[in-house]
Amino acid sequence: MTDDAPLASLRETILARNYIKEKGKVTKKEKQAVIVYCSPSGSTRHISRVAENKLEEMKIPVSMSDLGKREDMSPIFSQIREAKNNVCLFIGSPVYVSHAVPPVMKFISELPENTGAYAVPFVTWGGASSGIALYEMGTALKAKGFRLLGAAKVLALHSMMWQSESPLGESHPDAQDDKMIEEIVAGVMKKLSEKSPKEIALSDLAYQPKQVHAEMEKVTLELAKAHMPQRKVVEELCSKCGVCGEVCPVGAVSFSPFPEFGGNCILCFSCMRECPENAIKADFSPIEARIRARAEKLSERPFTKIFL
Repeated sequence: MTDDAPLASLRETILARNYIKEKGKVTKKEKQAVIVYCSPSGSTRHISRVAENKLEEMKIPVSMSDLGKREDMSPIFSQIREAKNNVCLFIGSPVYVSHAVPPVMKFISELPENTGAYAVPFVTWGGASSGIALYEMGTALKAKGFRLLGAAKVLALHSMMWQSESPLGESHPDAQDDKMIEEIVAGVMKKLSEKSPKEIALSDLAYQPKQVHAEMEKVTLELAKAHMPQRKVVEELCSKCGVCGEVCPVGAVSFSPFPEFGGNCILCFSCMRECPENAIKADFSPIEARIRARAEKLSERPFTKIFL
């Protein structure tokens, strides 16, 4: 397994959530940050940790939670309610089929309203298209009364090309991407210290051409499922260890006794990527050609960009 081992992740989450309480130094008037993300393939987690490290370097109290662990988010909601306009929420998602993943949008829909808090949505994308995820996240956050101090899109290894010899987004996020994240974190926290922080315009996040934006609005994860690679469990290889269920960010894997994939699956393929026996198979070659064609057609630039 990777650094996402359940015990380590649980320990990290507990420590992060208790960071402010344990330090015993943070009051409601002191500036603080919350980082919440979903990262089936690890790229968004990487960016979240870069942000966390920068905040700690700046002596800003920060708590961090992984939505993929499917834990109770009420402590985060309480923190935001109590801190009000002294807290900034950094909320991250990979881009799947032009959109933010369902766990992220669900989290935003459950956020407390009109707290006066600030937010910074950020996404990782695999080089085909960053879609309209940032715009949709920004719209949902503003509907909850959050004020947008910044946003970011970051190039990352395409989540369906980890087996490819020349994947889109190879070697990303890289040091330059990390540097840009550190830059936006520093800029956002500087804004937060000002009397009237300047927000970014929601229109800045609608950077796709209008026709392309409209087409992306029509495409959904459910519609895309029919065109995605179908997984097959090789029973002779499967030890029924349960790892695929542990790493699923939405709890879509059940066992009877071999793994089965439910309708709420978001097609992150973590089950396949993390299987220690390589017992879950899928043929990505047909979709890889379509992904490369899409990347060439849309030719989105710049790959990584911060909005500040």
